[in-house]
Amino acid sequence: MTNSTKFEKMATMDTREKMETKAYDLDFKIYKLLLDEPFFARLSRKLDKTPLNSIPTAGIMYNKTSRNFEIVYNPKFMAGLAKDSWQAWVIKHELYHASLGHCTTRTLSDIVGDNHQLANIAMDLAIDSLPGMLDTARELKWTGADGQVCHPLVPGRQPYEQIRSLEQSADWYANQLMKIQPPDEDEGGGCQEEGGKGEGQPGKGEGQPGKGEGQGGSVGKQHDTHEGFGSGDELTEDERMEREIAERRIADAVAEAAQECDVGDGETQAAGWGTVSHRIRKKIKKFANSNKSKLDPKAVLNSFVRASVNAEKKTSVTKRNRRLPGKKFGRRTDRRAKIAISIDMSGSVGDALLNRVFTWLNSLAKFSEFTVIPFDHQVFEEKIYVWKKGENKKRERVLCGGTCFTAPTKYVNKRNFDGHIIITDMMAPKPIRSNCQRMWITDQRGANGTYFKPVGERVLVL
Repeated sequence: MTNSTKFEKMATMDTREKMETKAYDLDFKIYKLLLDEPFFARLSRKLDKTPLNSIPTAGIMYNKTSRNFEIVYNPKFMAGLAKDSWQAWVIKHELYHASLGHCTTRTLSDIVGDNHQLANIAMDLAIDSLPGMLDTARELKWTGADGQVCHPLVPGRQPYEQIRSLEQSADWYANQLMKIQPPDEDEGGGCQEEGGKGEGQPGKGEGQPGKGEGQGGSVGKQHDTHEGFGSGDELTEDERMEREIAERRIADAVAEAAQECDVGDGETQAAGWGTVSHRIRKKIKKFANSNKSKLDPKAVLNSFVRASVNAEKKTSVTKRNRRLPGKKFGRRTDRRAKIAISIDMSGSVGDALLNRVFTWLNSLAKFSEFTVIPFDHQVFEEKIYVWKKGENKKRERVLCGGTCFTAPTKYVNKRNFDGHIIITDMMAPKPIRSNCQRMWITDQRGANGTYFKPVGERVLVL
């Protein structure tokens, strides 16, 4: 074969590989993959799906940029799985991690200490041995980057043939793994290879690109980890708050999907849970309910303001100071986000909620300045004012008509605001799209309402 023929063949293979990778769109396929899994189908709709060639398999990942958890996957890996049932298994595996709190609160540190690898393996053994997961896990296989044939981790199969019990908790498997003497680091694998150790199991890329979930076929080192699962001690205070909010959102998404499976969403009947067993349903609901603790409103607003695009920019050029040789000069920029707070004063909003709102805003004004927009079915422009930092104001009801969220959204969209907070009882239809970040603040009655559920937007319950 001539060199030119080799190059042509290589170019053809590269082109075919790129086409296959580009052709696999999980967003497009996921409906078919999860057709018989109502719970996972509903939960998956609330998460973004992002293709990443930098990870070997798939995972559920906290994205610091979007401040949300998302499903990430390698398109070539997913397209290479021979059966649709195998592809569905990978997605269900990731969604189980989200549903059972593995990527948020369940670090197992009280059992394994700082050995995150053992915690990762324990979580996977707990998931892969569940009804609806075990049979497919026993047959699923794929080829790793090093050419080895890999399998998911299953109790009773090498290298965990000593651990035979199925459907146990991650805590139980972690305790069993702690009894196994870890091999030398150089013997570590990543997945369970046919006839021995190997590279990993489909899994997470949570944390850094290029790090998927692949699980160790032994208790040695891994090629991949569930990086970022756990408490996030390595994060800054601001980053921890962002992650805490994201964890609350994913717990809310799990709770909402569970409710839709049990009783429906007000428009459709209960869909059932698919292959999720009754025992695991109780665990999923326990995780969702235990994470409904209220976040500090000040912390939430701080996070919202930091996430807003900076509107006001005060830039000055600093001059060189001859008395301070070696000091560099340049531009000094003071940036502040411009925030609008729309207060629903319609007749359905009771005085009790307004009292709580103004109490909260008075505390908020200690560290921030914002524009207050009273509205009901329209914006009352004559009563719009800027609430200066440090000011205290008394509650005042200036309107009492119907409710329309589109009116304040249009007002804010036409102006240079970076964030929009709507304080309301949620008793109105879904509004138009906001051009800036939008957050909703309501009470428990509003949170339980059936008018609409904001998708992709923060909701804080006072």
